[in-house]
Amino acid sequence: MTVICSGSLAFDRLADYPGLFSDNIIADKINLLNVCFMVDSVHRVHGGTAGNIAYNLSLLGVKPLIITAVGDDPDGRDYLERLRDRDLATDHIPLVTTAATAGAYIASDRSGNQLLFFNPGAMQTETDFEPANLPGPASDHLAIVSPGGFKDMLRLPAKYRELGIKFIFDPGQQIPAFSGEQLLGMLDGSVMLMTNEYELEMFKQKTNLSDDALFHYTSAVLTTLSSRGSRLSTPRGTQHIMPVPVASVGNPTGAGDAYRAGVLAAMIHGEDILSSCRLGSTIASFCVEAEGTQDHRFTPAEVLARHFRTFKQSLNFLG
Repeated sequence: MTVICSGSLAFDRLADYPGLFSDNIIADKINLLNVCFMVDSVHRVHGGTAGNIAYNLSLLGVKPLIITAVGDDPDGRDYLERLRDRDLATDHIPLVTTAATAGAYIASDRSGNQLLFFNPGAMQTETDFEPANLPGPASDHLAIVSPGGFKDMLRLPAKYRELGIKFIFDPGQQIPAFSGEQLLGMLDGSVMLMTNEYELEMFKQKTNLSDDALFHYTSAVLTTLSSRGSRLSTPRGTQHIMPVPVASVGNPTGAGDAYRAGVLAAMIHGEDILSSCRLGSTIASFCVEAEGTQDHRFTPAEVLARHFRTFKQSLNFLG
């Protein structure tokens, strides 16, 4: 089965703030916000939604198609070389001469709250990827539409829906860029909506939908809850998925993308949606322990051992 991963390739600058952002924000003066947060350190790492998801999939033995664009600059060429070193195809990643490779500036406080500033650069260039040209039947493919270029995010869900390709919709930090009508158009026909808790509230406000009304457009809603785990909701009810314990906490950036990779890897091997989300929680735990979004490593045996300790569940495809 082919996994199609659209989103972004970016270089992240990760900063650690030792306090709490909320301690320095005066609620009734939010319209006059002028705050400086002194951070302990800054790390430059390979990141971006598509890059992070693809990296974790590669650790699980899955080689996805990556759909995005980078700048024809040292950062872009560096990232392409990194992907090729991991035996990941770069055929659908054009080099853009008119814009720089995307970059993010992400600060995390000690509770895992984050402030993010993102320069999309070349990512906004529409790719020429055509899902209809994929070999084999539509049932052989699974896609995720994660935060990336505006035009690709609008175009690809409609293509997947038309062709009968199963897809997960993960709008993330791009929610403010779209109208409510556009968000519903992209969500329609998906197998799952994946967001964090804050993004879900933004999505519902933008679309004027209740929790139950979301199921008119998608089959399931997965909400990550930071250190509290995650929540899987379907028309049949809601299931809390516990967080997988970690040995130490590095930086939470990228954990959501690692979670998505676990879900995708399990789904393409025939696991049900709850088991897939549990594997997502396990994969996210490895990322949380690292400083960078792609600094962690794991083997199938390590994943199985950690997964079984938490969920008392084996996964045959990793055995």
